[in-house]
Amino acid sequence: MPTKLLAVGGSRKVARRVEKPVLYHFVGSFNSGKATFAAQLSAKRDDFDLRLTLHMRDNYTIEYARLNPDTMAVPTMEIDDMVFTDSYDMVVYLMDNYPGAGDKAAIDAGKRAQMLEFVHFAKDWDEYMYTYGHMGEQTSEMANGIRLAHLRQNLAKVLDEKPEDKDFLVDAYVKKIANVQTMKRAQVNGEQKTADLQANISQLHSVLARGSELLEQNGGRFLFGDDLTTADVFFLPIFRMFGMASPAFFDVVWERHSALKAYWERALAHPDVDTGLMKYVSKGTMICAMFGVGVPRLILSWKLGLIATPRLPDAVERRIDEATEQIWASMEGRMNVS
Repeated sequence: MPTKLLAVGGSRKVARRVEKPVLYHFVGSFNSGKATFAAQLSAKRDDFDLRLTLHMRDNYTIEYARLNPDTMAVPTMEIDDMVFTDSYDMVVYLMDNYPGAGDKAAIDAGKRAQMLEFVHFAKDWDEYMYTYGHMGEQTSEMANGIRLAHLRQNLAKVLDEKPEDKDFLVDAYVKKIANVQTMKRAQVNGEQKTADLQANISQLHSVLARGSELLEQNGGRFLFGDDLTTADVFFLPIFRMFGMASPAFFDVVWERHSALKAYWERALAHPDVDTGLMKYVSKGTMICAMFGVGVPRLILSWKLGLIATPRLPDAVERRIDEATEQIWASMEGRMNVS
């Protein structure tokens, strides 16, 4: 199975209990889409504090690194006395603790294990490789360049200010910078990128075929019946991503997995899909979000060379280089095995 590029998060119990769940997300983000969709389907749907977090800048602040040192990415969720830094963990927590109507019905019917089996299968596919594989090298280079600049700026601030948790933060930033540098390396056009993308698309078709089989087996409007469930939370964002990254791929999907066309049309007509998933890629929402967090200014500043990418002390630079090589070597090992 092809390896995934993104770091994997997790969950942890914390001393402070939040009164309302907080979800840090950004429009258009694949994993954020899972989280906002799951929140919409859950019994907590009316309680969430949804916070836009620009995933090329805001998630690299020192405050955010303390909240989510695992991935420094979106989504991140604070709920009850828990912090979740991986979309899978947060979605399953909502399913088990605050299930919506669809999850309740599926669980009562004894289908929880079957749902999670599909979720595990779907989540192992790497959307990041697909999206950036279809993106021009220049665009991905700019996005990752902006990421690295802000990561290095914040790490330099940690080294300068020396907070009590300095070592913890340095470790987190070194790991994240190494991860982004590895992603940059994997996205360079060439034979390796082409091979990786081909393997990724092959795996994607396996996920789509499994979803089509579930529709036939369960005979409902959605994967596990007539109501939306956690299984759909991990499936429908894939279709949303096609619309954003590669609209022409829909024709390929409908030809190979014909039952999915009607499934997608039913989903688009569902108000929870609109509110929890599609709203965040609508033109109006995207424009408001992008201007609201200053994306046009950020991109212009980058193109004009106004965003500094500081060089760090030699010892830290060596740690970053070593961590990058370790991640790359582990990726190559998994690629060669698959």
